[in-house]
Amino acid sequence: MEPPFTKLHHLLRFLRPHWHWVVLAPFAMLLESYMDLLQPALMQRIVDEGVSAHDQALIFATGWRMLLYALLGALGGALCTYFSSKAAMGFGNDVRQAVFRAVQRLTFEQTDRFTAGSLTTRLTDDISVLQFLVMMLTRMLLRSPFLLIGSIILVLRTDWHLALPLLLSAPVITWIVIRWMSRLIPLFRERQLRNDRLSAKMQETLIGIRVVKAFATERGEARRFEGLNQAVAETGLEAGYLHATLWPALSLVQHLTVVVILFVAGFEADAGLIKAGQIAAIVNWVSQVMMALIHLSFQTMHFSRSFISARRVLEVLGTEPGIQDGPRTEAPADGSIEFRNVSFAYPGSSGQPVLKDLSFRIQPGTHVAIIGATGSGKTTLMNLIARFYEADGGEVLVGGAPVRTYALRALRGAMGIVLQNPRLFVGSIDENIRWGRADATDEEVAEAARIAQADRFIAQFPEHGATRIAQGGVSLSGGQKQRISIARALIRHPQILLLDDATSAVDPETERRLRQGIRRHFRGTTVLSVVQRVSSIQDNDAILVLDGGRIAGFGTHEELLRTCAPYREIIDSQTPGGKEVA
Repeated sequence: MEPPFTKLHHLLRFLRPHWHWVVLAPFAMLLESYMDLLQPALMQRIVDEGVSAHDQALIFATGWRMLLYALLGALGGALCTYFSSKAAMGFGNDVRQAVFRAVQRLTFEQTDRFTAGSLTTRLTDDISVLQFLVMMLTRMLLRSPFLLIGSIILVLRTDWHLALPLLLSAPVITWIVIRWMSRLIPLFRERQLRNDRLSAKMQETLIGIRVVKAFATERGEARRFEGLNQAVAETGLEAGYLHATLWPALSLVQHLTVVVILFVAGFEADAGLIKAGQIAAIVNWVSQVMMALIHLSFQTMHFSRSFISARRVLEVLGTEPGIQDGPRTEAPADGSIEFRNVSFAYPGSSGQPVLKDLSFRIQPGTHVAIIGATGSGKTTLMNLIARFYEADGGEVLVGGAPVRTYALRALRGAMGIVLQNPRLFVGSIDENIRWGRADATDEEVAEAARIAQADRFIAQFPEHGATRIAQGGVSLSGGQKQRISIARALIRHPQILLLDDATSAVDPETERRLRQGIRRHFRGTTVLSVVQRVSSIQDNDAILVLDGGRIAGFGTHEELLRTCAPYREIIDSQTPGGKEVA
């Protein structure tokens, strides 16, 4: 496994595939900058040798040279922009891909710690800041120092007296920039944190928009969003104010420097020590020096902002996945499942175990229902089998081997999993089913839909399986989403099928046909189902009853009726006059 990204220089590896653009951009920029340095000297010649001597031929010849140099400079600038854009876009694309892959490797606990909103802004805003940094460095990093040093040398060669005000102004500009940066850097950091909160709130509201509308809480959500948005705006305004005052301060120093130089040049002109063309050239070079200093200042400021974004990106890239691949790359030998004295508590919880000393074994091809009160650990048990979390104590085995010894792809590739809250993706119904196995044929997709009892409602849509699904599957009913999710799991032909309350929104008769279809077509598949209804319980080979994180009973329906009081209470609660389990 590659070492984690922890230091800023680790980001340079993402520039290596684009090194040719990184190299070409500065060369093109040097052409542009060199042409800019030559222009004042040519203008000096026109004034001092052409205009003063009324030499029209020299004026025209030098003018054409200025035009040619301007065109060459424009070509260099255009090429530099193209090369730097290629480098920046390639770099940004590679970093974004790496961060996205890193996010996918994170455990549930790590994702929750970062928060979805923060991960979103890191993938978008922070990487965009780094892209702009690459573009700025490849285009401007050498340009500003080249113009700065080149212009100072040319001023010194022309008249060293006039270079003194220029050299004295540089420390003033440096002091101004340092003062402003000391206030801007904390604002950049705070703005990114507030953007995280705003992004998280926006995602939360959009995902839960139906709940918001159902409870008529639009105004309350709007007020909460407005508060977060206002906080972002306030930070942006404060940073913008500092930006707005920095530019006039630097411009003031620039103009004062030019005034002082012109004042000194006036005395030298009266004494015949300098010509008008030389003064014009020096003023142009001084302007280039001052602009180079200002650009360097802003580059330094943006680098400080980029430093914050780089840290946030590297925090994701440098986070070791909490669950690592084991050495086994082959699929489990069979669908057997065994828990040996397994205990588990969620990270960040009060420390009270959700599962306590669980031990049981399920033979391959067995259908087992898992039942218990809310909070008894049913979903947690499923999560440990799929290794979404690691057991704190004991051992979980699949196919006779501990789940820790499998590569995650090998372990989960042998499973079909339907989560408690099914999630569909933007695309067609067929694409969502085929998402379980990309190489599935149209016939296999249709067969999976039929077994999952989804074929009938799919046939009612005008475009059948090609019908588009809105984000999150909001255009479908709860039962329809569940059946498509089950079809997506079945198309994998899994050794183990985990159904976490996957038929809660399906009517009993449809559920009965679905379970019969699974039993008929997937005879060798081990099926674990978190269920609530008695009708879903009795047709299983065995029933696992959880109570307070412990096993209260494990056996057939008839055995548990005789030996397990919690099971009898669940059954009694669903008899006529009782209430169904929550």
